Amino acid sequence: MSKNRENGKNKEKTKNNAKKNTKRLVFSALMVAMSIVIGIVCKAYLTLSPVMRITFDNMPIILLGFMFGPVYSIMAAVAGDIISALVAGYAPTPLITVGAAAIGLVAGVLPKYIIKRKGFFASLGVTLSAHIIGSVIIKTYALADLYSLDFLPTLLLRAPLYIAISFVEAYLIYIILKNKQIIGLTEDRK
Repeated sequence: MSKNRENGKNKEKTKNNAKKNTKRLVFSALMVAMSIVIGIVCKAYLTLSPVMRITFDNMPIILLGFMFGPVYSIMAAVAGDIISALVAGYAPTPLITVGAAAIGLVAGVLPKYIIKRKGFFASLGVTLSAHIIGSVIIKTYALADLYSLDFLPTLLLRAPLYIAISFVEAYLIYIILKNKQIIGLTEDRK
């Protein structure tokens, strides 16, 4: 009799895991779509130069990192970057995709393993770290190489922009994560 109960519990656990994974996959796909749409809008209206654009297309990826950890945020960042490049009519640039993956990695690792606190400053620390590594260092290097620009002047132009963008994204992520329905999606995360 106890084996039947144990089998029933295992089936229920498997069903719950499948449901959880489906929710995470659907939410991740929504975040990829949001990232692409935000990127398209920002490219159309907020591009200052080929290497300078005001954009918030990393915010959904960073939010995903907070919610589900590095695996989901890295996969979403890579998918979003590749699809965004193809939609814009460009071939994906591998080093820029690495920068996007770095944003997903940092955004997933820091809140899951290092920064255990919640709140605006935790959100800001994660967002700033993700942008400094992914956007400011890696993507700036890739863009400087792509457009035959000197790295340091390009870095000095892009760094203040991404610091400002980090503050806006961190505040929005902080507000979103306070939503009880969003918290419900992440309760089972360990």
